[in-house]
Amino acid sequence: MENGLPFLVLDGKEWKAEPGAEFVKLHFYADEAFSLSKVSIQTCSGNFKDRIAAYVNFDEVYGSTDIEKSNSEVTFDPIVQARSVTLNFQRNQDICLKSVKFYDEAKKAYRTYTPEIINAKVTASETASPEASYSVMNLFDSKYENAYASIKGGQGVSFTFDFEDEQDINKLKIWNGYQRSDVHCIKNGRLKEFTLTGDNGYSEKVTIEDTMGSQEVVLPKAFEGKKLTLTVDSLYPGLTEKGFVLSELRFGNSSGWLAVDTLPKSKDTASKNFEAFTKASLRRVLNRGLTGMEAAPAATEGEVTDAPAGAEVVEVEENLEAPTSSDWTIRLRSDGTFFLEGSTARTNYDVGEESSNRFYGMGNYEVKEAGAGKIDLRIFGFLRKQTFTNFLDYGGGDCNGCGRDCNLVKNPDPNNTEKIFQEFVTLQIKGKKFYLTNAKKTQNLDFSTLELSLE
Repeated sequence: MENGLPFLVLDGKEWKAEPGAEFVKLHFYADEAFSLSKVSIQTCSGNFKDRIAAYVNFDEVYGSTDIEKSNSEVTFDPIVQARSVTLNFQRNQDICLKSVKFYDEAKKAYRTYTPEIINAKVTASETASPEASYSVMNLFDSKYENAYASIKGGQGVSFTFDFEDEQDINKLKIWNGYQRSDVHCIKNGRLKEFTLTGDNGYSEKVTIEDTMGSQEVVLPKAFEGKKLTLTVDSLYPGLTEKGFVLSELRFGNSSGWLAVDTLPKSKDTASKNFEAFTKASLRRVLNRGLTGMEAAPAATEGEVTDAPAGAEVVEVEENLEAPTSSDWTIRLRSDGTFFLEGSTARTNYDVGEESSNRFYGMGNYEVKEAGAGKIDLRIFGFLRKQTFTNFLDYGGGDCNGCGRDCNLVKNPDPNNTEKIFQEFVTLQIKGKKFYLTNAKKTQNLDFSTLELSLE
């Protein structure tokens, strides 16, 4: 985000992504399912160079613009019932939009309602590490993949909201638990009961349900004032974790919904990540895509004249169990999130069988150390792995649907697994190539060292 939150495009105001960013995505989540016949995207000036991909309900329905025509409309025939719409701007850069509109069965544009963005200082009594990934400000960023997380506690944890202006609040909208995926939600604790206290002696107890999606809670008594505190009384326990996670929160009144402005927090996170990647001479990989395959030991041999001062030599150890083929893409974003997809194939000549694996992952990264020509990262989040006994063509997914199929949690398929994961990797630069080395601490991803180029 460059100039404001994406709600601007629904209010007919200009919205800009960070300059030079590729594969920008806008996600729209509707309060209720609606009939969708078309999506129109209006740019500030000129035409889009690359097509825009549209995904309805994560990966249920796919469409795209037509470059040879206006390249600004996606039509759906037959009409679909949409709960969410994701727009992926692919390799288009310097995204500036005037509006995004959705159309009903009669090709008439819907009127959209967005929350009022307000200013407030929000603090939590405790936050899991790294704070940038689990900040209490994640409650207002409209991203399922980001959430607030406590450390190990529950009862007694509190959030304090110091509003810049006096507010009238008579209801809440809450996305309980870690709604990045069903796996995340089940394993972590969720809110059950909490107490709201605030100005003028305000005090009310609230109980919420243990459900995915949003839930609306009407307060027994409306709050009026500038300071409000939410204190946790009890939890729905997680399967494995002792703390709790909360995905999103909105305040409401008779005029609509209120959300705290998260742009300053987003800008601060981006600034720190740009600083770290710049120190490692890797700034240009942020908000871009890297693609490549398993590197051979000979790939890094030879003299390099444009290596960053003080950079270490990139060494690739011989991989005795290297796959017969591999194809990987990873995108590191300035906001501290990542997306990856990959495929590997292995041949068992003893039985004459070839197996292949596909990987789809999304989550956050933490900079552990940045030095000349390299950066050490911890990547963590959600990973889907699919196994096939016969090699299939790769590249059919966008991982918008990762983690949203309850059946994969309740009835696990050993050839189609979903899990919470973390991996430690090192990204280095050598000339025009980049090398991503897997530290092999958890072995979730089937690669040793990837040789990558900008997409």
